[in-house]
Amino acid sequence: MRLAILAVKIFSRPDIYFVADGLALLAFYFFRAFRIRSTQNLSLAFGDTAAEARVRYLAQTSLKNFFRAFVSVPTSLASWTEELRDMIPVVGFEHLNNALGKGNGVILLSAHLGNFFLLGTRLALSGYPIHVLVNQPRHGRFAQLMDEYRFQALQTTIHARPRREALRRLAQVIRRNEVAIIIADEYRKTGSGIRVPFFGRAILARRGPVTLALRTGAAVVPAYVIRNGDNKLKLVVEPEIELIRSERDKTRIAQNTVRLTAWLEKTVRSYPEQWNWMNINWEDASNSALIAKKQQMETNSVG
Repeated sequence: MRLAILAVKIFSRPDIYFVADGLALLAFYFFRAFRIRSTQNLSLAFGDTAAEARVRYLAQTSLKNFFRAFVSVPTSLASWTEELRDMIPVVGFEHLNNALGKGNGVILLSAHLGNFFLLGTRLALSGYPIHVLVNQPRHGRFAQLMDEYRFQALQTTIHARPRREALRRLAQVIRRNEVAIIIADEYRKTGSGIRVPFFGRAILARRGPVTLALRTGAAVVPAYVIRNGDNKLKLVVEPEIELIRSERDKTRIAQNTVRLTAWLEKTVRSYPEQWNWMNINWEDASNSALIAKKQQMETNSVG
């Protein structure tokens, strides 16, 4: 990471992106596990509507986008952080402002989509206090280094572990009517979670974002930074996701988790080449479609 920051001080951004694209191409061919898992997930998601060549293209382009997003971190820190305000236009600031106007804080819901590394920095440059929940080791030299870089990029890190401490800090952020970014698209294959439909199959989604929103009254506002065809970035803030807040029981948590996952599916369908397809773990394919259909029917019945 330190060498990358030094490199961007010497080379131009086009040169850095050229190298990143080359590394992504090599990684796609040499990291067999990534290539197989990503293409399998794409095939499961889109089924017969996606030809083999299209699936391969989406998987390869997804990795290319991730490499470009990653190199943007040292680039932004090295020389042109302040320029991000002009380089990344924002659509939908009014949705974030409306949510903050309620005075209950905001959970900014996002995903490993587009250039998610710069989401918090761009918002912070517009004057919003930004805190980001990160699932990484609390200790260690690399973890400390990344925390320092996030701080330089105007983002305060909240570690997801230990869980009790993370919830305490998130609650403090929300009570101050500030913004907490939660990247909520990592799904387990087994373990605890809420079974929800995703691309017609069942996945185990984390209950944390919904539980926090119901407990604190925070608004849930989706946002993401996408890369356009001309390689320019744009931050999109969407309207608040309306949650069922009448009760805070398991049923309401499940129903609201379905709503959050439905937003993710809609967004991923719009930008499949910019989402990290390694993050999805389907349940057993033989019963996942049935579970997903049942869950969707239960949610629709409550409306």
